[in-house]
Amino acid sequence: MYKYSMVNEIFSVNEAASKLGLDTSQIRRLLAKGEIKGKKLGRDWVVLELNYQRKRKPKEKRK
Repeated sequence: MYKYSMVNEIFSVNEAASKLGLDTSQIRRLLAKGEIKGKKLGRDWVVLELNYQRKRKPKEKRK
């Protein structure tokens, strides 16, 4: 499990993606779902708080 928390800073989608090790499209999807706090300014997102815990799927056993 991966946890990252940064409060009181504003990030662009690109900055948030590099800090979390995710793709920019994944960051936009998380913003749209409300899993990461942010605001949409025009057509661009601004990330207000990076407080995200990535959940990994459990590995399946091979048969």
